[in-house]
Amino acid sequence: MFTVPELPAPGSLADPGFLASAAGESWIGALAEKFPHTRYWRDRSDCWSLKSLNALAAKIIDARYDGNAVEEVMEAEFPPAEFGQTWYHEVAPQLRSNLAEAGLDDDDDAIDAVRYAWEDHAAERDDSSVADLFASYDRCELLFRFSAERWLDDALVFSHRPWPETSELAITANLQFALNNLGYTIGEFRKASGNRHPAHSALPRNARRRRTPIISHEQLAEIIDNACSTSFLFCLYAIVPIPELIALDLSRPVTFEKCWVATMDPTNGTFFDVSANGPVTVKPEDGRFLSGGHLRWSPENICGLHTPHYYAPISNQ
Repeated sequence: MFTVPELPAPGSLADPGFLASAAGESWIGALAEKFPHTRYWRDRSDCWSLKSLNALAAKIIDARYDGNAVEEVMEAEFPPAEFGQTWYHEVAPQLRSNLAEAGLDDDDDAIDAVRYAWEDHAAERDDSSVADLFASYDRCELLFRFSAERWLDDALVFSHRPWPETSELAITANLQFALNNLGYTIGEFRKASGNRHPAHSALPRNARRRRTPIISHEQLAEIIDNACSTSFLFCLYAIVPIPELIALDLSRPVTFEKCWVATMDPTNGTFFDVSANGPVTVKPEDGRFLSGGHLRWSPENICGLHTPHYYAPISNQ
């Protein structure tokens, strides 16, 4: 059991100026060291579902894009332990007991003054943060959609037929943007797929491939033909550790060390993926991050995925 440090003199607490003195500062510092307060710690029984971590990930991502402090957003979801818990259950009983043993009066005003001074010193010593609640095995579904549009509904590509098929996709700016990020041009896509539809509207003429192909032509046809919807978007997918997401700076390039390329209909809840052929680095101008918490149905919820298969690290370059 922790013990209260010895006072410089028996009646020190009765002196209104004691706590402001050098001796008082030293004693309060020793008290805070003997009785530390930790705002955030992980209990061994703490456990969060993928759904709840997806919801947290959505708030983290939104905070990054909106320029808000991630820590403040997380603290709103997970309030810190109150100083009063440590004071009333640990510090105050010992302090009152020591005063009683010394035959000193139990002065409530003096005790309150000690409490406020102890809180200040304990807060200075506490280096815990809300991120300490989460370990590397706490994971969320993370997606990166290849679209310049802010809203999901505006990011979709669509088929001319009542089914998805490479040769029947509408040639739109959304499709061009996604293909460029997958490593292909509209011309290469037309040649491989036999798509002869005229462009739905004028396409940007300066569009170029943004990277070498991250999936083959055959894989591209596979995710389109199995999209199970006539409108969908292209995205990267992985299940990543929450601490790594917290540490990301979304204004800088981000690397998926391993990921899957997928077609997803966020409105009707369809998802189909293939493995990317290696690490993929995305830049802010390539699209936008989202988590399973942004979606009505997350990919795991849609498909009942075997989640360990999709575990992957992510980091800034």
